[in-house]
Order: sequence, then structure tokens, then C-alpha cells
Amino acid sequence: MFRQLPYYNIRNVNAISLNYFVCFLLGCLLIGKIPFNAKTLQADWFPFAAYLSLCFIIFFNVNAITTQRVGMIITSIFQKLSLVFPVVVGVFFFGESLSLSNKLAIPLCIAAIILSNFPNRKALQNAARIRKYWYLPLLVLFGSGLIEVSLFYAQEREKIGFEGLQFTSTLFGMAGLWGLLFLGLKKQLNFSRNEILGGIFIGVPNFFTIYLIIKALELGWDGSVLFPVNNVGTIFFTAVLGLLVFREKLSTANYAGLILALLSVLLFSLK
Repeated sequence: MFRQLPYYNIRNVNAISLNYFVCFLLGCLLIGKIPFNAKTLQADWFPFAAYLSLCFIIFFNVNAITTQRVGMIITSIFQKLSLVFPVVVGVFFFGESLSLSNKLAIPLCIAAIILSNFPNRKALQNAARIRKYWYLPLLVLFGSGLIEVSLFYAQEREKIGFEGLQFTSTLFGMAGLWGLLFLGLKKQLNFSRNEILGGIFIGVPNFFTIYLIIKALELGWDGSVLFPVNNVGTIFFTAVLGLLVFREKLSTANYAGLILALLSVLLFSLK
């Protein structure tokens, strides 16, 4: 969907800010009421929702700047490599155990992410700019890892419990308010018809991205398995859609990355 935004003259920041409110409204519909009230401020998960809502806005802009400075490929690789953070936290802080197949799957995940995003010669030349802006990809890695670990920690410590919908809806509602504040400071509080539609089409999958991660943790998935599977699954299906829908040409390295992605998910499924 982000791939299509420039074709319809949609500004990224405007569509993203609107998408947060779409997520909030979707949560309200699923719950059957507005999830935010006076008691919400006293909920154990509220500080995490407030903190994560700010992280969403901050690191979205970091991702956008990094994409502009060093390119989408490098940004994507560092964003997905954040799978290392919840694995470390799950094993060393929450006592999750990794089977032999899981241990083998983790390096395959990392290799799959790098190979499936492996750039062509022109992109490699552009990627040389990373020498100048070396710190930006690291911020992307840190930001993505921080958000994943925070979601993991909040659910593992039973801060969210069975209130995943309320937590997710409140989180996105507050992120939307931060977005409006950001647009107000930029004097960009005007939305075209296409930007409103873009916000709607982005908001629905965005809402379920976060909610289903929380739901999976609630149902007993180990974070050290869930986040790697989620990240490698994302790069696999993104590549497949690029191939089938956008007729993108994949290199031998890209195909090798997709094979490793499938293999790593298979290994994660083994006990």
C-alpha cells in the first residue's frame, strides 16, 4: 500500500496520521464502545500505551528519514533484524527455551532477511551513503527492537492480559493525537480525499498487525519464536507480492533468501 501512495499524490505523514485514527475507530467497533474512559488512566497497561504511541510517531519519522538518506533496502534490512531483541529478552530474561531447530532457525532468519533484500548494483552504489549516515540504520534497528520488546514485556508481565483490544485501540488513538500535533507544528493539517482513503486502507492491516501479535502472545506463543517468524514472514510475503503484483525481478540471492525464509519458519514449527 505504501508503494502506491506516490501514484496518488498522498503524503506519507498525513496518511500515517489518519491511519492511526482508523485503527482507533476499528477498535471501537470491535469492542462495541469507546475504549477510553477515566478508568483507562488507572489500567496497568496505560503507561505502556502512552509510551508506545510516542515511539510509533518518533520512529516512523526516523524510518522515513533513513529511507531518504540511505535508501529503502538498507532501512528494511535493519528494521527486520530487530528480531534479535525479543529473542535475547525471551531467552535471558523470561527463561524461554529454544529447541535445536529454533536455534538453527534464527541465523537462517537473519540470512533470509539480508539475501531477500539484497540490492542490485545500482542500489549498492547508492547504499554507499550509509558511510555518511551510519547512525540512522542503527536508530531504525533500535527503534524497531524497542517497540517489539516493549509489546513483549507488557504482555509477558500481564500488564495487558485479556484487554488486548482496549490496549491496541488506546495506543493507536494516542498515536493519532501525536500525529495531529506533529502535522500542526508543520502547518500541514489539511487532508486530500486520496489521503483519507490511504489512511483507511493502511489502517485496517496496521491495526491487526499489532493486535494479532498481542493476541498470539496472549495465547502462549514464545516471543523468541513469534517475532522472528513475524519478521521473516513479512519479508517473504512482501517479496512474493512484489513478484506477482508489481512484476519485480528477483535476483538469485533474493530467491535464496525466500527459500531460507521458508526453511526457517519450518524449523520454528518443529518442537
